[in-house]
Amino acid sequence: MTETTVLISRSVTAEREKRAFEDALAELSAKAGLAVSLIPHVYHLAENDALWQELSGLHGVIVCLAWLHPRPTEWILRRHGLGGVAQSAVLTFDMGAYARPEECLRAVTAEVPASASAAAITEHTGKIGERWHPVVDYSRCVNCKQCMEFCLFGVYELDDAGKVTARDPDKCKPGCPACSRICPRGAIMFPLHDDPAIAGAPGELMTADPTLKAMFYLKTKKTCPICGRTHRALLAAAANPPKGAPVCAECGMPLEDNKPDGAAPDDLDLLIDDLEKLR
Repeated sequence: MTETTVLISRSVTAEREKRAFEDALAELSAKAGLAVSLIPHVYHLAENDALWQELSGLHGVIVCLAWLHPRPTEWILRRHGLGGVAQSAVLTFDMGAYARPEECLRAVTAEVPASASAAAITEHTGKIGERWHPVVDYSRCVNCKQCMEFCLFGVYELDDAGKVTARDPDKCKPGCPACSRICPRGAIMFPLHDDPAIAGAPGELMTADPTLKAMFYLKTKKTCPICGRTHRALLAAAANPPKGAPVCAECGMPLEDNKPDGAAPDDLDLLIDDLEKLR
């Protein structure tokens, strides 16, 4: 039988109701023969905490139960080496989606087999702090590098293979989801955001925000690869958009201009200035 480990990610606030839910779920899982590791909140656990290395050494199926949507939880784990060769599968569940621990366990055991003999419960500690950082879904990322070029805080860099990675996630400014709003593939999530699409909720996928996409092309002074607009033409189109005009799927700007190229800066320039002041 394939070894299964259940990771229960503790609430960062240690709320009484959530803690009781976690403890009850741990006991039920262990009685069902599933080895349980109680761990600190996966999103708030420090990037370089030694616990990540310990968890990456687990074998078999990894089941993680967290107070987050399943997709960002999966990619937090994968960022830290879980889901590699040693693990045959990574399954994630949102504890907040279940009214009772028993319901959550039933969802788990529908995916992995239980055992007749009880298993152990292990409590792990780690360095926890309030964090706000992007989580990248690399099954959707096409390495367009727009997040890296638009980010003002130095979160993203290229790795040795030329792939964009959130090298310094804690440089992100708390509350800023700008890179998620311009990603053309909905690959970037901020699990604590109020917008379900940005938070990575099931069935939700973030689509690029037209205003921020225009800001991206203005900031980088790149020509839109789809409609061929220069950043000044984009600025002109945004200043006086024709009503009902079709928009470019890439830069989000109307495909018809009412002002000539080289028009005076407008509100988008001011927005760019505001972003620059956040540095």
